[in-house]
Amino acid sequence: MAATLSLTQLSSGNPIYDKYYRQVDPSGSGRVAAADAALFLKRSGLADLVLGKIWDLADSERKGSLNKQQFFIALRLVACAQNGLEVALKSLNVAVPPPKFHDTSSPLLAGGVVIDVPWVVKPEEKMKFDSIFDSLSPVGGMLTGEKVKPVLLNSKLPVDILGRVWELSDLDRDGMLDRDEFSVAMYLVYRALEGEPVPMSLPPPLVPPSKRKKPSVPPVMPLLPSPPSVKDRSSSHAVIKKKAVKCVFLFLLFKQWVVTPADKAKYDELFSKTDGDLDGLVSGPEVRDIFLKTGLPSATLARIWELCDIGDIGKLTREQFALALYLINLKLTKGLDPPQSLSPEMIPPSDRQNIKQNNAANLAADFSAIKELDSLSNEIVELQSTQGCVCVSVCEACFLVDASVRRHTTALRHFSSRSGQS
Repeated sequence: MAATLSLTQLSSGNPIYDKYYRQVDPSGSGRVAAADAALFLKRSGLADLVLGKIWDLADSERKGSLNKQQFFIALRLVACAQNGLEVALKSLNVAVPPPKFHDTSSPLLAGGVVIDVPWVVKPEEKMKFDSIFDSLSPVGGMLTGEKVKPVLLNSKLPVDILGRVWELSDLDRDGMLDRDEFSVAMYLVYRALEGEPVPMSLPPPLVPPSKRKKPSVPPVMPLLPSPPSVKDRSSSHAVIKKKAVKCVFLFLLFKQWVVTPADKAKYDELFSKTDGDLDGLVSGPEVRDIFLKTGLPSATLARIWELCDIGDIGKLTREQFALALYLINLKLTKGLDPPQSLSPEMIPPSDRQNIKQNNAANLAADFSAIKELDSLSNEIVELQSTQGCVCVSVCEACFLVDASVRRHTTALRHFSSRSGQS
């Protein structure tokens, strides 16, 4: 559907879309690189999880870059998210105001906040949140994700919601929460428990006064600016590069698949010929001849099967079959052995969501015995005693796939019985 929408339809005829596009493609190359798109879209103030979904929908060809129409789709989806609509292709047909992007050098706050906007966290709430904060034994005035995680999971809110709470609260993106950031997290959790939606971006009144941009004060005497030193220029360059790398990592960690569309089409054709019972799956016996004809040792083929049989069901889906042939081709053409575990970009797209959901469910189940958040103050000591076994932050739980879900299988039986044929 998205591919049929024209630029005029996507932009609703608003020239601001073209203006935004020229900022990311000033040379008119017709493509927007991932780093440029990531840095620009981050200025929307939306959470990384939301931006990742927007990227996934816009980069439909999985090329790691966007053409003009795809960039317009990304802009339109940003506008949808900013106006409380679902981030989905069906939302492209809904009339929304153009997206808003802020010009800011700070990762904390897009565009700054008026300094006299009162903080929505009331003094009595702040005292309550500070008491919880102090009970969690902060170090240097900071709480790690490891210490905050049980508190968030105690709310019984969905893990994807808690991931957004973490993102919105960790204003300086250092993987820890200070006293004010923790108050933001608790405020969002309590409001979510009351049925209020967690926002996609942090509203200005929710930003703690300590995190707000101070208005710049002009110097008493006009001074000529000194040219930046080589050290300053290289340092600035490094910061920009670091931001770009971080944004691209967040966008593409689970987005780009190693199997190219051209190879996927070729492998799909072979899959269709191999799937004799047309059940959408191929078994070991069905693919044995294809695998053995490669001339690779049976142990190597068994290892590849084990890696690709992600669900441990003894069969491969269409995408898993394509991944298996990709790994076989890597060994044949480049001599690269199968990895110990699949890297994020190797995991087939259809398996990624299932893995993340399973991990989230397992993560929540580990803490199912913790009492409700309202009784948290009385349970802090018990929580602290259990924190020694917690080794992954909530943020990590929402972004990282645990490679250990692929247990060792009996894949060798599919090939070793006929290893002499190779």
